[in-house]
Amino acid sequence: MQNDSNVETNQAEIPAHLKCDPRTYKVSLKDDHGESCELVFKIIIKCTDEALHEHNKFWSHHQERLDDNNGDIVAVVLKLIGPMVHTACHAGKDWIGVGNKYGINTIFNEEGWDPDCFEITQLYFQDYINDDGFEVSTVVVEG
Repeated sequence: MQNDSNVETNQAEIPAHLKCDPRTYKVSLKDDHGESCELVFKIIIKCTDEALHEHNKFWSHHQERLDDNNGDIVAVVLKLIGPMVHTACHAGKDWIGVGNKYGINTIFNEEGWDPDCFEITQLYFQDYINDDGFEVSTVVVEG
C-alpha cells in the first residue's frame, strides 16, 4: 500500500539555549550548617552557559556574584538555586515530582527561571531543628 499523503509532520524546534549536552552536579549545604540540617541534591543543567548568564542577570548584583565565583557561571547559578531548594524543603516540597508540576522542581516555575533548563533528580533533606532548639525570654517594655 502506497502512502500518497501530503501531510508533513514537523518536530518542534528546540530553542538554541537548550541545544547542549546536559550537565549533572551534586550540591551540598556546607558542613558548618550540620547542627541545623543536611541538604544534598543532584541537579541536571540542560542549557548553555549563555542561558545561565541570563538567569543570573535577572537579579541585581549579577556581576558581583560572577566576580565572587571567579567567573564560574555554573557555580553562580547553583548557589542561587541552593537557598531556593532549602526554603522549598522547609515548606514540605522535599520530594521529587514528575516534571515541574509537583515537588521540589516547582521552584523553577518561579519568575526568573526557565523550568526547561533545570531538573533536580535526587534530594536528601534532614531538618534537625526542633522545639528544644529555641529559647524563650521575657521582653521588658519600658515606658
